[in-house]
Amino acid sequence: MSNDFSGKVALITGGAGGMGVSTARMLQEAGASLALIDNNEAALAESRDRFPDALPIAGDVTDLSSMTRACQAIEARFGRLDFVISVAGGGLPRSIGTMTETDWHRTLDLNLTGPFNVIKAATPLVKQSGGGSVVIVASLAALGISLNSGVSYTAAKAGLLGLTRHAAYELASDKIRVNAVLPGAVLTDQMKNKISPQDYAAIPKRSPIERWITPDEIAGPILFFCSDASTACTGTHLLVDGGWFINGPEDREAYFRQRMP
Repeated sequence: MSNDFSGKVALITGGAGGMGVSTARMLQEAGASLALIDNNEAALAESRDRFPDALPIAGDVTDLSSMTRACQAIEARFGRLDFVISVAGGGLPRSIGTMTETDWHRTLDLNLTGPFNVIKAATPLVKQSGGGSVVIVASLAALGISLNSGVSYTAAKAGLLGLTRHAAYELASDKIRVNAVLPGAVLTDQMKNKISPQDYAAIPKRSPIERWITPDEIAGPILFFCSDASTACTGTHLLVDGGWFINGPEDREAYFRQRMP
């Protein structure tokens, strides 16, 4: 089934980052109009070259009033909103012992309160447009633990699954579906800038597909949850982790060697 989003409008938070850009490109190719929200104004300015017809909005997802103003701008520009895609997120490499109270709240605000703010501000416009889809980008850490960030990130991403379920229940009568995508090890520019050369080489070996996931491979499932192919899906999540959650032995060669006849 091909995606045709002509006449549809999509809001993407983190729209100037890796997964956000890939999602925006695929939606644009499918005919959707775009509103890109990001707090990185330099990256947002660069997105104008990629998406000249998009509405770029400098906004902070942790601030409900900022998201409310963003949605007002979307309504003024497009008159409708069909898809709400929450990508913005991030974490800090802290243990419980080294994490400060400020670190804890900052990460929860960005990764859990932020998506709540977006849903609260945006879904009245989606309802007014006749319904649509909310897609929350969580993380494989929602089902396990974060390897690159701290306990606050794991807690926030686990919380997103609860937010997804509860929002799906409340918004179903408004013809709004809410689902989550749980990426594994995605090689974004943000990841490249913070990962060590050792981990860059080692992480793919822990996945059955033995490679990093690309941002495009996250964008595809996001579009699935926006499309008519998923009209019976709400309150659920999709792992996009290259099989990482299978959690098999790290040494795949030894695994198969031990099972040779």
